[in-house]
Amino acid sequence: MIAIKNLEELFYHELQVLWSAESMLVEKMPLMIGRARNEGLKNLLAMHLAETDQHKVALEAICKQLGVDPNGDFNPGMKGILEEGEMVMHKEATDEAMDATLIAGAQKVEHYEISGYGSAAYYAEMLGYDGIAKRLRLTLAEEQQADTKLNALAKSLINYRALET
Repeated sequence: MIAIKNLEELFYHELQVLWSAESMLVEKMPLMIGRARNEGLKNLLAMHLAETDQHKVALEAICKQLGVDPNGDFNPGMKGILEEGEMVMHKEATDEAMDATLIAGAQKVEHYEISGYGSAAYYAEMLGYDGIAKRLRLTLAEEQQADTKLNALAKSLINYRALET
C-alpha cells in the first residue's frame, strides 16, 4: 500500500476504490436481478446495472486522464457489503421478503457510493479538476436517484407485501 501524503493522493485512492466498487457491482448485480421477483424491482436494478457499467467506464476515463491506474487500491468496504447481501440472498425467504431484502442491500450499496462520490467530487473541486468534479457530481446524482427510487418502491409496495406474508 502506498502512503497517502496529500489530498491529491487521497483523491487518487478514492477514485481507485470507487472503480473497485463499481467493478464488483457489475459482477454481482445480475445475481440480485435474478433473485428479484417484483418486475418493477427487476427493471430498476437492471437500469442501475447499466448506469453502474457507465460509472465504471467514466472512472476509467478519469483515471486515464490523470495517469492513475484504476486497479491501484481494492475496496474491502464494498466487498463486505456485497458479501452480506449475498449471504442473505442465499437464505430461504418468501418472494416478498426477498424483494425487501434486495432493496435494503441495494440501498446500503447506494449509501456507500453516495459517500464516496461526494468526497471524490469535493476533492476534485479543491484540486482544480472542474471537469472531473462535474462528472463525479453527475454520478453522485445518479446514485442518489437510484436510492430515492429504491426507497419509494420499498415504502409504497415491497415492504407492505413482505409485511402481509
